[in-house]
Amino acid sequence: MEFNGVMDFEHSTFLLSVILAVALVLLMAKMMIQGKIGEGERQKLPPGSLGLPVIGETYQFLRAYKEFKAKDWVEERVTKYSSVFKTSLMGRHTVVLTGQAGNRFLFQNEWTMFASTQAPTALRIFGVRSMLDAEEEVHKRLRGAVMSFLKPESLKSFVGRMESVIQKHFVDHWEGKERVTVLPLMKKLTFDVACDLLFSLKEGGEKDLLGREFDTLLNGAWCLPLDFPGTTFRQVLNARSRICGQLVGIMERRKVEIAQGCASPEQDLLSCLVCMRDENGQPLTEEEITDNLVVVLIAGHDTTSILLTHLVRMLALDPEVYNKVLQEQTQFLSGKEPNEPLRWEDNQKMKYTWMVAQEILRLVPPIFGSFKKATKVIEYEGYIIPKGWQIFWVTSSTHMNEDIFKEPNNFDPSHFETQIPPYKFIPFSAGPRICPGYKFSQVETLLVWHHLVSKYKWSKIVSSERIICQPGPIPSLGFPIKLEARSN
Repeated sequence: MEFNGVMDFEHSTFLLSVILAVALVLLMAKMMIQGKIGEGERQKLPPGSLGLPVIGETYQFLRAYKEFKAKDWVEERVTKYSSVFKTSLMGRHTVVLTGQAGNRFLFQNEWTMFASTQAPTALRIFGVRSMLDAEEEVHKRLRGAVMSFLKPESLKSFVGRMESVIQKHFVDHWEGKERVTVLPLMKKLTFDVACDLLFSLKEGGEKDLLGREFDTLLNGAWCLPLDFPGTTFRQVLNARSRICGQLVGIMERRKVEIAQGCASPEQDLLSCLVCMRDENGQPLTEEEITDNLVVVLIAGHDTTSILLTHLVRMLALDPEVYNKVLQEQTQFLSGKEPNEPLRWEDNQKMKYTWMVAQEILRLVPPIFGSFKKATKVIEYEGYIIPKGWQIFWVTSSTHMNEDIFKEPNNFDPSHFETQIPPYKFIPFSAGPRICPGYKFSQVETLLVWHHLVSKYKWSKIVSSERIICQPGPIPSLGFPIKLEARSN
């Protein structure tokens, strides 16, 4: 999965970073303003503003992002300049491509013109050996290793196992409750599912420890890269180091278990990666395995928990859609024995429920956008994008386009009654780097939704609640609800 390069921050921390950067400004200003490009190329650059030296427009963008207004920040510049415009973000000259045409151009030329690149903080958190920034051949090898476990043919055998974790969660944390706060419960649920299917970790101290470290990692994942004692970034890096140490311990234990026949090479993602061999019979390195496990665990639990939270929120606000989802879900109960497990085929029949989920992904995509890098001088729509410049793509330019989605600000699952053409709906990115966990997220979402809707009804407690980004879009209070068990 591609990850957004934006960073959460506190105003005071940002001012501190500015002070620390002052010594570099005079040295770098000329290079940053000119961008090491020729006069002819400079005249053909996309319109826009590079902002202040070094800082660029980072502060304005991050402030808008944190307040869930990044799409407004982009729209203002598209209106002022063009569907392709230049800016400066995270200390790098950046060109923002928007619209279906921009998406198509970017994703179709992934290997020939563009390479994935993460913000410095994200790169150190996700790891240099993950598939996120890997070059074509390495990416294909790593993606193939992950997809060997996450492809639909493999997931079919894990539906029952996933459902048992979900059922236990509702018994432990929802049953008998009159009030719950949705976001932390959804985060725990998706983390439990991910730990079971990725590592075969059950309840206990080892999983709890891993969960606490991942909370630290995620809560500070988009902080400023100030790496000295006491900073949030140092805490994040220390948490990542402990996570990797724990994963290495689990990995070594699993190798022994497989060798002794006590574990299967196909029982979870970790086992698949440990047993993977390339065409020369070489295994994945320890660093490759740990970096990609970190990425998949973040993608497999944090983004899905955001989707599930907004599903609860939107259905609390729209009784008509809620009743349609309930009607579809209760159809699966007729003719079934009490507590009969769902099958893969049942999941595939939840078409309206998945339309609702897609509409949520359109309105509040867990990932707003991501960075790439130009690997050569590129001409696009009459403009020149210099080699080495950063490219930023955003979901909102098509998701909120009224020429693509009628009345785009409205919550309307009928937007997905017909198939959406390529590059218009991109919550999971697109092209060769499209999220490998797309089907995993879909199966988990539908299973959770079946049990939640068929067992409970709910109403919101707070009359209105802001959406903020930390780093994904979440209700500021976690969306507390009044819960009521549904009668049989």
